[in-house]
Amino acid sequence: MPRILVVEDNYLIALRTAAILQDAGYAVVGPELSLDAARRALAQQRIDLALLDVNLGGEMVFPLSTILDTRGIPYIFITSYSEAAIPAEYRDRPLMQKPYVPELLLAQIQKLLN
Repeated sequence: MPRILVVEDNYLIALRTAAILQDAGYAVVGPELSLDAARRALAQQRIDLALLDVNLGGEMVFPLSTILDTRGIPYIFITSYSEAAIPAEYRDRPLMQKPYVPELLLAQIQKLLN
């Protein structure tokens, strides 16, 4: 069962995302509400994919993206920001706009895990 790290600072969105993933048969790591918590989870658990809110309470998630890239772990940005707000080095990564359609998110996850 693939393990998906959910990094989202809005608790209601985090719970909704976790429920969608669990209903689809994925194991959820988190949800983690901060960059530090996400780093700890990544250090302690096997992760197959991550879902990353871009702005975590004013802290940008890109340092975690760098760690994921180094480890070869795919991820999807989930944000209300436009693609133009993503630094150029990450613009080729998948991005889902909030509010996202669950079926589209699950399709993107499946694509990255295959």
